[in-house]
Amino acid sequence: MRILAISPCVPAECMRGYQVLSFYRLLHLSRKHQILLVCFGHTAEDVDSMNRLKSLGVTVQMVRWRPFVAVASMFLAMFNISKPFQCALYESPEYRDAVATAIAQFQPDLIYGITIRSLGNITKNDIPLVLDMVDSMALNLSRRRDLANSLTRVAISAEYKRIHKCEREITGRALCSFVVSKHDKEFIKDENVKVLPLGIDTSIFTKDPDESLDPTVSFTGNMFYTPNVDAVMWFYRFCWRELRLAVPGVRLIIAGNNPRREVSNLALEDGVTVTGHVESMASILNQSRLSIAPMQSGSGMQFKILEAMACGIPVVTTSIGLGDIAAVNGRDILVADTPDTFTQAVISLLQSQAMRERIGIASVQFVERNHSWHALNDSFEQTILSALRDNQID
Repeated sequence: MRILAISPCVPAECMRGYQVLSFYRLLHLSRKHQILLVCFGHTAEDVDSMNRLKSLGVTVQMVRWRPFVAVASMFLAMFNISKPFQCALYESPEYRDAVATAIAQFQPDLIYGITIRSLGNITKNDIPLVLDMVDSMALNLSRRRDLANSLTRVAISAEYKRIHKCEREITGRALCSFVVSKHDKEFIKDENVKVLPLGIDTSIFTKDPDESLDPTVSFTGNMFYTPNVDAVMWFYRFCWRELRLAVPGVRLIIAGNNPRREVSNLALEDGVTVTGHVESMASILNQSRLSIAPMQSGSGMQFKILEAMACGIPVVTTSIGLGDIAAVNGRDILVADTPDTFTQAVISLLQSQAMRERIGIASVQFVERNHSWHALNDSFEQTILSALRDNQID
């Protein structure tokens, strides 16, 4: 089967969530099918990721993302209430031409859309569309709206209405769509949306203890992403002071790309390190006694939680952070939603090696049982093939 993949960025093993997920999808599909990928990209890092995909047999055509084109597209979206700004940001004539040429020359049997962001570059056609939404951006925005101040809430509400309508329309016409959490499926309300959780590459995220002499807590993730910023700032404002009083010498490592100013400023505090980009997130986790994910907003499933669990690092999260992860509170993970209970859970883990070891062992076993990329991607492929057969019969 010939598959045309459409993505806003180059799929990659160690980048943002949807880039990681789509990389492992393409890795699996490329073993049996011909893949042509069209995506934005131009940096040295993008080229490295492109070459990695090519080594797997994926043909890649990168289109340069041009800021002035994105700004013009977003300006035009102001006059089109059905166009989400997050989609307008990734539309361009050059990308649209690349997709049209790929359809004409490659003649795909299937279009594989990676998130909804770049689907506006596909001209009307009769080729079946399969969509990896990853999560519902509308659900994400609805939770962020609840936390925002009045002015920001107005802007988020406007984008929410566009995104919510767009998601419903696209899932309605797609052959099938996938999200990583049942909460996202329930929010979208479309029977053609399938739930497949995230996988973890346990050859990368594995237990390799390098525990710091100081009691160390880590928070990992893209630090430009608003839900991650909200989470770490909540922890700092409501938990950090009490934690430092209870556990002298405790350190907080905030690791992830592009930290916003308010996050970078936390490095001025004694005991807080903000790393920015790191070569290996697994090494950061393995230096930690525990990892936190005090999510106050967001959607989908948290890679940061599964990565820490795969390394045998106990995790303290909130109910929003746990989401659809089927880990058992108290056995595989700790869940706490108030500042007091969250702080106490962190203190308990820092002070009890036996507790850390017990939960760490259980968390590794949980990931191995439930989040194997091979099993999940085999299910992804079989679901697509079944949907294609049913479509042909209809």
